Amino acid sequence: MELRDFSKRGWTRVKLESRASVALFPIAWGLLPIAFGWLMWFTGTNVDWVPYLGVAGMLLIMMGGLAGLSSRMGSLGATRVGIGLFCVTFSIVAWALVSQGSFPTVGGLVFSSAAVIALVKGLDVVFKDGGYVFERPWNPKVRLPVDSLLGWEIKTTRFNQQSMAVKRFGSNQFVTIYGRMVNNDAYLCFDVLGCIDKNEFESLKFTIDLDGFDEAMNDAEE
Repeated sequence: MELRDFSKRGWTRVKLESRASVALFPIAWGLLPIAFGWLMWFTGTNVDWVPYLGVAGMLLIMMGGLAGLSSRMGSLGATRVGIGLFCVTFSIVAWALVSQGSFPTVGGLVFSSAAVIALVKGLDVVFKDGGYVFERPWNPKVRLPVDSLLGWEIKTTRFNQQSMAVKRFGSNQFVTIYGRMVNNDAYLCFDVLGCIDKNEFESLKFTIDLDGFDEAMNDAEE
């Protein structure tokens, strides 16, 4: 399927706002406590403070990760993203155990460092994405034309601002259909995540009949 097929059938490409700077700012600040934690552990200075620095650092990193993911619906469905967030969450739990003396300090530092790497790799899926998101006006009362979606996982046929249908091409590449409201106007969105360029987009087998969406809207108007 070519990009122009969408524009011919009333779909408009959405211009996405980059969230990289919003994500990297708290992540950068979160790295400072982790770095100080390593330094304090190596020198043996105020080691009792390391767990508190670890928790503070990982909370900032978690905040940055969620901020970076907030611009894309369904981004949590990417395997790398899920692993990254899980590692960050586990690191916070690890620091709680360190503060109770149930886990070694160096273990918390190692887990935190690994979690940062995992989260950055997860965010890389979103930030390197080509931003192939399309939308079209939609009547919220119209059901999703499931007959036009072959091989898709249908979540719901009702208009929903969460995921309505998903089709996966890989663990970190999938397309999601969802609804959204803009100034009381309803739109249906077609969001491809994990697709880098035009050639890759046109090589994906969406198995979607765009004409079926027009027919669904026309039937509702009649």
